[in-house]
Amino acid sequence: MLVLYPPSPLPPLTPGETVVLEAGVYRGPWVISTPGVRLVARPGAVLDGGGRGTALTLRAPGIVVEGLEVRNVGPGDDFYEPDAAVALYQCEGCAVRGLRAYGVTGGIRIEKSNRAVVENCDLAGTQAAPGLQTYRSDDVVLQGNRIQGFLDNLYVEYGERVVVEGNRVTGAGRYGLHLMFTYQAHIRGNHSQRNRVGSALMHGAENRVKQNTFAEEVGPLRYGLLLQEEWKTELKDNRFLKSTIGLLSLDSRDTQLYSNRFEANGTALFFARDTDQNSLVAQANTFVGNLQDVAVDDPKAKVSLRGNAFDRAAPLPVAHLPSSSFSLLSTRQPDLSLLALSPGVMLWEAAEAKVPGLRLLALADLEARPVSPPPTPIAPGLLGLAFLSLLGGLWLRW
Repeated sequence: MLVLYPPSPLPPLTPGETVVLEAGVYRGPWVISTPGVRLVARPGAVLDGGGRGTALTLRAPGIVVEGLEVRNVGPGDDFYEPDAAVALYQCEGCAVRGLRAYGVTGGIRIEKSNRAVVENCDLAGTQAAPGLQTYRSDDVVLQGNRIQGFLDNLYVEYGERVVVEGNRVTGAGRYGLHLMFTYQAHIRGNHSQRNRVGSALMHGAENRVKQNTFAEEVGPLRYGLLLQEEWKTELKDNRFLKSTIGLLSLDSRDTQLYSNRFEANGTALFFARDTDQNSLVAQANTFVGNLQDVAVDDPKAKVSLRGNAFDRAAPLPVAHLPSSSFSLLSTRQPDLSLLALSPGVMLWEAAEAKVPGLRLLALADLEARPVSPPPTPIAPGLLGLAFLSLLGGLWLRW
């Protein structure tokens, strides 16, 4: 074991060696290219990147970094190669645990590093680049991290079987969670809240989204979660709360929506189209306190609703229609959303639920269950949520 005291530089290392950093400030940038090295930072040990590039670069298999604090990285904000606190490159099986990095351009960047692990890190950025980012890396585990204030707080591109679990992502300049071209990712137990846009899964297949919370994404074209051209995505036991749009499906096929809760959104579930069509099965979900439960602006959408609970459903065993022609009309004429809670529109929707048009009847839930509304009535602010969500619908059409 090698023990370093500041201001010692990083000496030559041997494979499998353990390096202990005692408290104090060390001058970087550092590069570790020896396999199996374990770098352990005692409380108070800080690596200062000197404002030049990435503070710590790992370039060999099996390296482990624990408990380090990093500061003063470079300003380079290239999306795929930003100056970061730590970068892993061809670093298979490497791990970063308990890293702390505040006010940095990029947090942790992972590239071509299968089976990398990032756990229990605290990262805060300048909204210039991604926070925790993986690229072309499979079987990566990103777990228990707290990430705020980056462009995308957590970004994954081209990854198979990636695990994104128990992370808290807030205050992003764009997306809280953003996964693109992923296959069989497991996204579970994360909390995404108050980001600039929301969270998104794009162009992936067979991803599993379970027990997450997507909350308080309010503004034009903001949503808890976007599915864009996803295939066979499963969403189960998630919560979509207080957002302009809870879940937005854009040309996503064979989506499975089970046991999720949609509460106090402007529009809970919104289907829009670009080039293809949406298909979804929604079963045993709960819709309460939303201004609109379902809105569809995709004439080719194939939506199957079975056994969901609605606070507007009748207590009798009759089909419930969670959408209306007014919802569809207002997606195309957003200014009409200001009338959403007017007595005339409410009467219109009530009458249409009794005798729905053939096109809307396909959206009926024949096994709908009633559920008690939230303890507080619909707040006037939800009118603003609906207006913003429908503005987003018009934007998507353009």
